[in-house]
Amino acid sequence: MPSSLRSILGKSNRISKPSSTSKSPSQSPQKRSSPQKRPNARPKSRKEEDDELISPLEDCGVAKLLSEHDLVLRDVVQAMRYIKNHMFSPVPDRGFHSTRTAELLNFRRCIPGIVTMGHLHAILDSPTSTEREVVELISKGVLRKIRIERRGGMGEALVETADYHMMIEDSSLDEEVKTTYRKYLKENPSVQVIPAGSLSPSHADALIRLGFLTGSGPSGNPFTTLSVRPEDRTTVTSIERISRHASGSVSAVGGHMAVHLAGGTPGLSRSNSSSFGDLRIAIPGNGAYLKLAAGGVDWIKDALARTKWGEAPESSLKDRFQGGGLYGPRWKDLWGLEWEWALGEAIGLGVVEIFDTGSVGRGVRAIGG
Repeated sequence: MPSSLRSILGKSNRISKPSSTSKSPSQSPQKRSSPQKRPNARPKSRKEEDDELISPLEDCGVAKLLSEHDLVLRDVVQAMRYIKNHMFSPVPDRGFHSTRTAELLNFRRCIPGIVTMGHLHAILDSPTSTEREVVELISKGVLRKIRIERRGGMGEALVETADYHMMIEDSSLDEEVKTTYRKYLKENPSVQVIPAGSLSPSHADALIRLGFLTGSGPSGNPFTTLSVRPEDRTTVTSIERISRHASGSVSAVGGHMAVHLAGGTPGLSRSNSSSFGDLRIAIPGNGAYLKLAAGGVDWIKDALARTKWGEAPESSLKDRFQGGGLYGPRWKDLWGLEWEWALGEAIGLGVVEIFDTGSVGRGVRAIGG
């Protein structure tokens, strides 16, 4: 009896212990490992995602920006209208406060309908035929070419003459100024710089104030300061020279030309008509346009700079730009700017190029600028 009892008890012990130990090697490591990995897991940074996802892409040749639209965009005017109509994404019906929606719409209304020459070349195939057509359309008065100041130098943009005349008509200029300016533009369809004295001082002053004219740069006239930044205009009059004159005198405040030297309006007498110097035809709202375009191009440059090889699939960049809805740079910083438009500006400036990868669609590569 005792031996049989011990055998029974020993058997029960051997059954209970192995059952607990048999579970521990197979199950306990899994239970320990899973909770340990979760606290240590962290979302990958943008840099890590780029290094992990972006590798040297296969280059199967240069790709077109709008290959699917080649049969539609057959001339310069059509291409310009396509670019202008696809500059912004439609404002969503939901997701924005009414104040923000009004702000977006008002901002867009202030953006002039101009198209840079570089963007136009990015859309159309043949640069030579495009330039030839532009020259012909300018001579016929259909288009007008305007010089614009960009970071690093000057650039060129096109505007439809009808749109420019509509901007003049909708402005607060006096009717006499509108008529005179439109007449001058019609008689000189290819002129970009208006020689000094071509317009009366009062007309020139009104057009400058509303952004239809601007300084053309140094013209040899020592009194021309239209190209000087507002914060630098006070340096035109020497402070050292002013300090030598008696307090309360005209000379102590810069003399009778002080207001003009600081960027003010010259006298309206006809004898001062040459004090403006040469004037360049401009577009109201041009500064906001260029700032927005620069913001879109800079975003693309920065995104590619974070990649390991300076290139990325276009689909990856576009998804990040759009942010999955209302939370990407498109709506947060760039007023709903379209990805395709920003990419076209970057291509036109020579900042990036697009190529066919053969596997993941088009690729975007930084090339300078």
